[in-house]
Amino acid sequence: MAYYSLVASLPSLQIGDEPPFSVEEYVDNCAQWVTPRETEILRKLLLKEPDIAACPLCKFVYDLECQIRNAVARYRGQKQGVDPKPYLRPHDGFSGQIETFVKDAMGQTDPVEIEQHLDRGRWSLAEEFLANLNPFAFEKVLAYGIQLKIVERWSRMDVRVGKEKLEAVITENTQKEEQEEETA
Repeated sequence: MAYYSLVASLPSLQIGDEPPFSVEEYVDNCAQWVTPRETEILRKLLLKEPDIAACPLCKFVYDLECQIRNAVARYRGQKQGVDPKPYLRPHDGFSGQIETFVKDAMGQTDPVEIEQHLDRGRWSLAEEFLANLNPFAFEKVLAYGIQLKIVERWSRMDVRVGKEKLEAVITENTQKEEQEEETA
């Protein structure tokens, strides 16, 4: 089914911008346009863990994300001299594009840049593997939701809050060490 009006009404997204609405609001809004089954797919893929057994599209998206995570685990394991096999999960299919963008991301030295590269790769995958199949089909609606989720994630990141959390962890660990030394 084609969703011309819905897709045409979606505002453009860019990583780093404020999201025009939350992912939850997006799913709720889409529910009035898409089928109940498609609404459930959006909920599963965008708001909670997907039930991949019941949905070929959910399985496809899961397999892409699984390959990304496996590639990251392999690169991190290689870098730290740790066997990544216990952290790898089975998935169907293989994309050389995923391996390339993960390799490029893991070549960065700044953790923020690594995450940005990985999310730009996810963004491209959503666009290329989902939206380009039929730009007005449900796959485009799902791809937009995936991209909105990325935009929402980056909008929640705050340097000040991050530093406060880091300082709290350091303080907590320092206090634990001091208590351990006192009891030893």
